[in-house]
Amino acid sequence: MRFTRKIFYLTITVCLTSLAACSNIEGGSEAQPIILPYTQQTSVIPNMGRSCDNPLYPVRQGASWAYINSGGPNGTFVYSDTISAVRADGFTITSQFANLTRTQDWSCELDGLKALELGGGTTASITAQGMTAEFTTSDITGTSLPLNITSGLQWQYNLKIQGSIPMPTEQQIQSDGTYSIIMQEIGAETVTVPAGTFDTVKIQASSTVEILVPFGNENVPMKYSGTSITWYAPGVGYVKSIESWDLGSAPYTATTELQTYVIP
Repeated sequence: MRFTRKIFYLTITVCLTSLAACSNIEGGSEAQPIILPYTQQTSVIPNMGRSCDNPLYPVRQGASWAYINSGGPNGTFVYSDTISAVRADGFTITSQFANLTRTQDWSCELDGLKALELGGGTTASITAQGMTAEFTTSDITGTSLPLNITSGLQWQYNLKIQGSIPMPTEQQIQSDGTYSIIMQEIGAETVTVPAGTFDTVKIQASSTVEILVPFGNENVPMKYSGTSITWYAPGVGYVKSIESWDLGSAPYTATTELQTYVIP
């Protein structure tokens, strides 16, 4: 059987360029306002010297943000992010969508905040023409959001993915890959979203997903790229993003905006 790249056009459902949730929602859902705070009762463990404080993202027990996302392959939908647990060396974000709940653990490093999982756990969901593959993630390096972001600062975040891709013949093919992001501060800007008007720091990101798919006696590389700009308001968090992905037959641009927020 001759390999054709057309079979493997992917819809990538991982979000790593910001502290934004990512959902593997099939189809869209009617956007409805979210009432905050969405909270869970968890105990706060005192910080033991490794501070989670970040000028652009307030790590507080019960802090909640509601967002609306539009323009992507899932249609228009709303979701909320809540810091549902704070630990000595990190915290957990719980994301609430219309029909599902996902969690994501973060660590507080000396140089900033780092996502230890993809949004929803240690798996990345990838869909190829109606067939879904699950990839586990490992070997996470770099920083998601540095502690001190100076003008023009550039940094990286990388991870490995391992899993299997379903073939049209119903055979599962094992494959490995990488997900890498290069981020850079590109200036300040005042932006207006449903939650209000904010003075923000703009962060640009370039993302690359590369998967090696065994075919015959060789590995065939599949490479996909995306770009985004995220606006962070000091003391508030992530207030807006515009994300674009080139997925071959299905490029798209999605916009996420903050609707409301509660920071204790």
